[in-house]
Amino acid sequence: MRTATILSAILLAVMCLSARAQDVATLKVEGRGVEGRPAYRGGGVVKFLNISLGAQVIHYQPGEGPPWPLEITYDVLEQAPVLLTSRLGTEHWRLYHFAAETMSALYTDEKINLAQCGRQTAKATKAHFGKSYGPLPDSGLVGIRGHYYFLIDQPNGQWLDVTDPPAFFDQPEPARRLTVTLADVTRYQLSIPTIQSTWKPGGPFRVRLVVTDASGKTHPVVNAPLVATCGDWRAALATTWTPLNEPTEWMSGTLPATLPQELAVTGSVTVATPTGLEQREVTARFPRGAGLVEADEFQIAAQGYLLPRNAAGVVCETRGIWVSTSDIATAADIDELVDRCRSAGLNTIIPDIFVRNTFIATSKLMPTADSVGQDFDPLRYLIQKARAARFEVHPWFCVTYRDRHFRRWFADKFGTSVDMLDNDGKVIDLGADVHRPEYRQFIVDLMVGVARDYPVDGIHLDYIRSMDRCFCDACKKEFAQQHARPLTEATEDDWVRCQRRAIGDIVERTAKGVRQARPGAKMSAAVFANLSGGASQGQDPVAWAQAGWTDLILPMDYQMQALQVRANERQFLATLANDDQLVTGLSLYVRAGGAVSSRPPELVMQQIELVRRMGIRGYCLFAYSHLSEPQLKMLREKINAEPAVPYFR
Repeated sequence: MRTATILSAILLAVMCLSARAQDVATLKVEGRGVEGRPAYRGGGVVKFLNISLGAQVIHYQPGEGPPWPLEITYDVLEQAPVLLTSRLGTEHWRLYHFAAETMSALYTDEKINLAQCGRQTAKATKAHFGKSYGPLPDSGLVGIRGHYYFLIDQPNGQWLDVTDPPAFFDQPEPARRLTVTLADVTRYQLSIPTIQSTWKPGGPFRVRLVVTDASGKTHPVVNAPLVATCGDWRAALATTWTPLNEPTEWMSGTLPATLPQELAVTGSVTVATPTGLEQREVTARFPRGAGLVEADEFQIAAQGYLLPRNAAGVVCETRGIWVSTSDIATAADIDELVDRCRSAGLNTIIPDIFVRNTFIATSKLMPTADSVGQDFDPLRYLIQKARAARFEVHPWFCVTYRDRHFRRWFADKFGTSVDMLDNDGKVIDLGADVHRPEYRQFIVDLMVGVARDYPVDGIHLDYIRSMDRCFCDACKKEFAQQHARPLTEATEDDWVRCQRRAIGDIVERTAKGVRQARPGAKMSAAVFANLSGGASQGQDPVAWAQAGWTDLILPMDYQMQALQVRANERQFLATLANDDQLVTGLSLYVRAGGAVSSRPPELVMQQIELVRRMGIRGYCLFAYSHLSEPQLKMLREKINAEPAVPYFR
């Protein structure tokens, strides 16, 4: 009996843990260990219940922090002496501007307090924008579309770490409630100037609510509690949305079975003014037949796409997937990998063969990792199996992702230290000093050698960036010689230039060597999805592509929000001379606190279809280890039901 009780208790605990793992609203607070700090493991579990904005219009003038009546209701399940806030750098809300298709960083002043268990409400009163993570928004419709990190804060203002928010903030319903109009409401006027309807019994109708601001500009307003009436009949109006959760700028309803001679629309709009919240009544009357349109006017335009085809009628689309070293450790692993990728309708495999101190190919320059079985060559076997299944293989090099074991080995073998030192003289844990010509020569020779010794289809560069800023004696001397002033006085522009020189040298010489060793091989690079963020670490993907050093640019656009993906990819479409060089990197996983799990297949599908609608010729999924069976089924049956050859071929 006691054994049965224990087993029941264990089963219940497992079920509870499983339920929590699947709960998109629950966050177990675990830190990332940023800026060299120890990762926070002090506990705290919170479940988010609701989030809302207390206004439909918010006063906004560029350069000023707007009032922001945000409320978050949450339940502390496990207490901890910390707060969750968004007051510093990457710890911000993502605010999407629908007209400009840009994303801004929004900081608010609410404090989610985990010091006491139970249900609580955190309230924000004001906000400000950060220029480092996106442009300032214009006036008009905007919406919070997800949260980046939460700051793990303390009541004394000393922060501890950052943690990944749960997927709750990326769900459609919370996002819709967080859509609002920014306008200068030092003077303003509200009106409902437009109606559209079929004027058929039980047919649709919709109205447009707008605010005219102090400068005379008119902006749409949504989410207001509008009601249509005629006699005793009443109908609440609802905002209509696109498949990407964008407001259509209309609020809609359904006419009664007996058509009225006149339709009245009334409601109240809450406006966050510089002096506080105001409620303004708004009303309009429309005679029968006003704004008469056909029923098809109410259909939200399907943003479809046609995939390109070659002369034989075969779909041309790059469908790639990144694969880690652990996924190709044995022949059985590789057999399963190729079989699952074939089932998913993919056509390009990008296997990681060099990361930290782990190299899983054969070269005279670098020893093969001990984890590789004797007399087994994972890369050669993968290429053999992939070719038989008509896959391309592009070995993936983490160019600068080196650990201390590698750096120690390198110093012993080549007599040169590639340790990076921070401004305090402390060794930076991960990275290698790309300003050392000895390291650049080594990594170029290693990649070119693999292209020469293996029948690869391309070489893929990842971590093709400086990783950090190095203040070692050699870097100080080099900078002083080039700029006639000390490295400690380097400007941001100085850092961008010197980092780009070193990184660009690797890209250029690798490209020339690979193409000489393996004509027809493609050069590709995984880069930051934010162009300005990559520049500070030496990335210049647009210049690499224009110079012909890279054939494909893969922004790592691992966003939960499809609108964020669209905003990021717009940067590349606007700056690349040839749009066909763009392949979007999309994520298969989601983070919450310290937990990582596979994404819902619907989200993966939505983002792939978005990329296709934008005219981008392919995608690459990160990463194979998160490819769940539901995701694979979706790819096989829906997204990739028809096979394709890589577009770049």
